[in-house]
Amino acid sequence: MKKFTAIITAFLLLAVSCKKTVESEQKAWEVNLRIANQLAYEYPNFDSVIKEQVKFAETVMNESNSISDEKAKIQKMADANAQLRTTFIRSLDEIKTLRQTIRTKSTDLRGMKLEYNELMGANQAISNGERAIFDAEIKIKAPVNSKSDAEALTNLVVSDLKLAESNIERIISTVKSREAEQKKVAQKAEEVKKAAEEKKTVEAQPIKCGYCGTLNAAGSTTCKSCGAALGK
Repeated sequence: MKKFTAIITAFLLLAVSCKKTVESEQKAWEVNLRIANQLAYEYPNFDSVIKEQVKFAETVMNESNSISDEKAKIQKMADANAQLRTTFIRSLDEIKTLRQTIRTKSTDLRGMKLEYNELMGANQAISNGERAIFDAEIKIKAPVNSKSDAEALTNLVVSDLKLAESNIERIISTVKSREAEQKKVAQKAEEVKKAAEEKKTVEAQPIKCGYCGTLNAAGSTTCKSCGAALGK
């Protein structure tokens, strides 16, 4: 199923980025129809409204068959595809993605090195995410009798899931910002330490007399051989 969804998503992105043609709209139609039928299978309570939407889209697509003007034909086919990707169908598709995103980000957050003051917020965000997924799975099974019912229900579920996902992402971003700042401070401290060590090394070097060439101990002010003043 994940592989199928990935292929569909890639195809739709490609279709959007390319110039519309009769061929591209036909391919998009086949993909969109497959998605709609798959969603009808996965969400039985949406079966009737999805089939009704498909029937309406098919009517629009059939109208394109009698259009000879290519530009007008392409537009009519695009209209049919838009009907197959109406709001509640796109939302049903998005719900699956959001649930997986919440699970993935929750796992990522659990794997981060959290400080004491971050633990409560992280645990709460993860718990809210799990609750949002649980509630979504219950809500999405509610009876759906019309397109307006479908849109209201899916919009509510998508909104709840997006809120849960954004809360987890906010904690992750906060932790990453804190880690980046700590890394910056550590790097600065390392640079200061390195500079101090280099200075110490330089200061420990013997001082060569500019007059007679004798090497004198570090810190000497006059040459031990000729008595000349040594430069710093």
